[in-house]
Amino acid sequence: MFATRPRLSITSYPRYVAASQVVSPLVPHRNLLPLRAHPASSPAPPAHPPRPPLPPTPPAFERSLHASPAAWPKTLAEASGKLSRADHPFRARPAPAKESKEQRNMRIAGEKETCMRLRLAADHWSLEEGMAAGQAGQWLAVERWRRRDRIPGGLTLVLTHACGLQKEHWIPMMADLLARTPDTPGGEFGSTVASGAALRGTSVTVNDVWMLDDTHHAASVDLNAGRLGPAHSWSDTARDVINFVEHVLPAVQAAEGEAPWQLPWHKAGGTAQVVGVGHSYGASALVQAANARPELFSSLFLIEPMCVPLMVNFPDKGYPLTAGALKRRSHWPSREAAAEVRTNALFKTWDEAVFQTWLSHSLAPDPAAEGAVELATPTWAEAAVFSDPHSTLRGWDQLANLDMPTGFLMAGDETWMAGEELAREMVWRPKRARNERLMNATHLLIQEKPAEAAASLWRFLSTLDAGAWDK
Repeated sequence: MFATRPRLSITSYPRYVAASQVVSPLVPHRNLLPLRAHPASSPAPPAHPPRPPLPPTPPAFERSLHASPAAWPKTLAEASGKLSRADHPFRARPAPAKESKEQRNMRIAGEKETCMRLRLAADHWSLEEGMAAGQAGQWLAVERWRRRDRIPGGLTLVLTHACGLQKEHWIPMMADLLARTPDTPGGEFGSTVASGAALRGTSVTVNDVWMLDDTHHAASVDLNAGRLGPAHSWSDTARDVINFVEHVLPAVQAAEGEAPWQLPWHKAGGTAQVVGVGHSYGASALVQAANARPELFSSLFLIEPMCVPLMVNFPDKGYPLTAGALKRRSHWPSREAAAEVRTNALFKTWDEAVFQTWLSHSLAPDPAAEGAVELATPTWAEAAVFSDPHSTLRGWDQLANLDMPTGFLMAGDETWMAGEELAREMVWRPKRARNERLMNATHLLIQEKPAEAAASLWRFLSTLDAGAWDK
């Protein structure tokens, strides 16, 4: 049976009916670059990197790991290159063995400026230019939970993570969600009292869960060693999702059995609809993907989506997200030493199961010293992703175009959403929107409250299954 938790303060934003607080469009519209197969000369992905064992899946499911082709060609000329985890593309010279605080601050300020200058000058090229460049294809590390006894009409969930985090952070939430039986009643999503009367007679069946690592994150960094570039566009994360749903997933589902390690790309594609579930940066990518290809998504569940109408990486404040990523500690002498971060402000509110997942899978063996560990997502790669200047604005613009059921799960602390007033307008921008708000959570909601987030997602799916979404 799924885990029980104390009842929490759950509410929702009342409908926003006033004039918009911002003038949209905030940025010129740009179509996503079309998708093509990796060139024949592109190397195959290496094996999945070794990692500690994960907790078991719910009994009805089995786990498998795969390499899925990422979108090709990339949107930016600078998105592909020869970088790997150990590189420091924004660093002018190696950091000294002993460095004062002032020296470190000056070094990171220089790295930040280099990172931002490169991203702001990045070249958006045409499909013809991208194909002619012959970039090596990149890969997504993906984890699949497959229901052993398939149920006709069962749902497929595709999950995208927040910047600096990774696919395994979904595991505690998904384990709680899928411990329920299909007929477990769920309340109506978005009601003021979310724990009110249950919707009876529903059957929420999930056949597949796919958790994707962004190309510049975690295990995908290992798959793309020697192929990464120093710049990244959030539009490519959206294209990665479209590429997976249209050109990879249909053949896997048609085969119905176990899928190979390297998932094949098919030109013909398909239109099997999925439920897109995303957090923060990953949710923003889903908005772009669903805006471009709405027929691929039956619904969206967006957790604190970075679709705010301002540049959260504020230029006038020195690009704080880029700087914050580059400042992040990245190496520890052991996993035990790394566990001491549990007392830091960032981690102290996290659910214990999520923190243990961070220890086991957000850290990778450091080849420089036996037993040492380093961040699986290198700080330079996180900084490159954070440095896309306009994608939060593009997400705000595109929310208004969405016509599929779109559920928002928001936090009580809306600092990352630019405050409550803008958050309230944001969650009502899609045409068929509902929302819930978990008042004792912050932006890292799935890290802090995975069981409560699972309960919200179950209400979302139950409301859709009951046919009650638009009532």
